[in-house]
Amino acid sequence: MTSPAHVDDRVTDTPTVRGDSLPYSHELEWPTGLTPWTVIDETGAQGEPYAHFAWMRENHPVLRVSHPDEDVYFVSRYQDVRKGMRSPKILNNQVNDVPPFAFPTLLDGKTHAKLRKVIASAFIPKAIALVEDRVREVSAELAQSFVANGGGEVVEQVSRPLTIATISGILGVPIDDIEKMNFLADKLFVLFARVSRMAPGDADDERYANELFAYLNQTLRRLHAEQSETVAGLIARAWLDDGVLTEDEATELCAFVFVAGFETTERLIAGGFRELRADPNLLVRIRANPAEDGEKFIEELVRFRGPVHKAPRRAVDDIEIAGVVIPKGSIVRLLLASANRDESRWPHADEFDIDREADGHFGFGHGVHACLGAPLARLESRILFEELAKRAESVHFDPDADLELLKGSSLTNGVDSLVVTVTPVS
Repeated sequence: MTSPAHVDDRVTDTPTVRGDSLPYSHELEWPTGLTPWTVIDETGAQGEPYAHFAWMRENHPVLRVSHPDEDVYFVSRYQDVRKGMRSPKILNNQVNDVPPFAFPTLLDGKTHAKLRKVIASAFIPKAIALVEDRVREVSAELAQSFVANGGGEVVEQVSRPLTIATISGILGVPIDDIEKMNFLADKLFVLFARVSRMAPGDADDERYANELFAYLNQTLRRLHAEQSETVAGLIARAWLDDGVLTEDEATELCAFVFVAGFETTERLIAGGFRELRADPNLLVRIRANPAEDGEKFIEELVRFRGPVHKAPRRAVDDIEIAGVVIPKGSIVRLLLASANRDESRWPHADEFDIDREADGHFGFGHGVHACLGAPLARLESRILFEELAKRAESVHFDPDADLELLKGSSLTNGVDSLVVTVTPVS
């Protein structure tokens, strides 16, 4: 069944249709103010995508989008995303025939399990608790300086310094090299998106990524010689002592831990400032009851503004979702952020509610590919906002002038830059 261009055909669960007979996103009649959904958001039109998601859930829960490489199917409803996340044998996490890097997010099966096992012990809650004092110390320093200065740019002055300092300490990277590592890690993320996520990339991304790999290779050798107990020390021993990892796997896994350890958490924290502006009472509650309300704030923040919006998959066989048979071999993107705003799962899902039971969200993934670093992200975010709430009465900014959202990404969304003013506690 083929629908003509510019006809808003509502896709229902019956009758079943083949995905390759659906109209493309750019052929549909989108509501006023919404541009057709694209694979790569190069213009920034999808920087705040929740209105797109709501329309997709209601009208086209499986949306076919054209891309020069191949068609991509976007899945937006909670139950359908859940089905996709729970079907790893039909929807493979490994979308490339030959994965470009030894990143757990690019792999399935035994190799994926092997990489996770090497680093899993470093990210269990007991291990994360050992870095809490350091996170508290850095968070307090950053919050104190930020409030004393009346605010500033959130990413560069708060969220990135905290997350970089934390993951560098866990890995064993010298603090003097943080600035260099920050730049190189950004380039690696760009290369990763280009070779595995259909993003455009940069002309120099591969050169700088190789520079990062070389640096981390030497770091692994140094930490092995020092018998370091850091995460990178564990990876080094898995390579040089146990032979569990090859040299390339060890180097690339170390790079993955570094990039994954700060890039998403810094955007999550920056997104939290948006909610503090919308509801100043949140600071009051966190200040009065940091243990309970601080945790509730972060969990709802992960649901509401989780930075990882899409989970790419490859269909190894035909799979039916929402009445659409997605053909074998197709690229599927499970819209985690859309599922997290689905009214069928959470009433008033487009409202931030600190008292909501947010269990079941996909902010940290799900199943065998759930984020290993979730306990660390929760810890950093909670402590940062606890320390901020001790010192700040309110947060203000002009959304039109002070907020820039990420664009050009095929995987993550959120704050790219945010300038705020802070009123200190009397």
